[in-house]
Amino acid sequence: MALAGVSDVYASGSELLKAFLGLHIASSQLYRVTNLLGEQITAELLAPVEHPPLAEDEVVYASVDGSMVLTDEGWQEVKVGRVFTSQARVEAGQKGDNQTRFRLSTSTYCAHLGEHTDFTPLFEASLGTYQSQSERLVLISDGGVWIQNYFSRRYPKAIHILDYYHAVEHLAEWVRIHFKGGKLGSQWFDKQKDSLLSDGVDNLIAELETLSGLSVDNAACRDRLVGYYKRNRSRMQYGTYRSGGLQIGSGAIEAAHRTVIQCRMKRSGQRWTDAGAQAMLNLRAAAKSGRWQLVRDRLNPV
Repeated sequence: MALAGVSDVYASGSELLKAFLGLHIASSQLYRVTNLLGEQITAELLAPVEHPPLAEDEVVYASVDGSMVLTDEGWQEVKVGRVFTSQARVEAGQKGDNQTRFRLSTSTYCAHLGEHTDFTPLFEASLGTYQSQSERLVLISDGGVWIQNYFSRRYPKAIHILDYYHAVEHLAEWVRIHFKGGKLGSQWFDKQKDSLLSDGVDNLIAELETLSGLSVDNAACRDRLVGYYKRNRSRMQYGTYRSGGLQIGSGAIEAAHRTVIQCRMKRSGQRWTDAGAQAMLNLRAAAKSGRWQLVRDRLNPV
């Protein structure tokens, strides 16, 4: 029943149980069972995950990001974490630009509605036994200050990477303001993107700082961009990362927003209580992590 409630809205879950199992279960009852089990596995999700041993050249990737959910208190941020290894990345066809498409065969997720101080124990539990492999840990984020500070303080020996696409997105915003469209701006932007991929963040900062004759608004935007790059310059050595076979993008955590949260919790007209949202997040994280046994154990205690 809980799996049906986690997979779709309660009315649809009730219909599925009737269609496949011939069980007549009201959507209200499906909600009560799902919500109760989601609350009950909270402690289990805080227990460190026992991951399989890493292969010789295998690394662990971990990312954290936020996504908004509508609650009775208004829009609130859900913090999401995703942990996976380099060997979980498998080929899955071709993209439209003839590049190889990849998918992740396994991941461990965590999610929390509320403060990051309550989220981080869940994240560390998801890392579980991988925490002892801190030198083989790759932490990718979008530059959020609390995430960067937490990663730096908690995992100083890990490899810290600023998502390349966020770095480029910030640059693109400034280019639109400065060049106001046109071929020259496009050419300059492409040049700088290539420079970033060759460990050229310091060159880009220097070039931005030497620009003169800027309007007040343009200069303020430039200064914010330079400040962003300076804060993250140690995490922007993209050429070095790629030469070591590492990913430089946070696409995995962006996808986690959709698979863990949005496809179930951001339907038209949905609004959640804080407790109900967290119960659903617990179950969604367990289901998508292949840890549904946590729920079964609740129903069939040893």
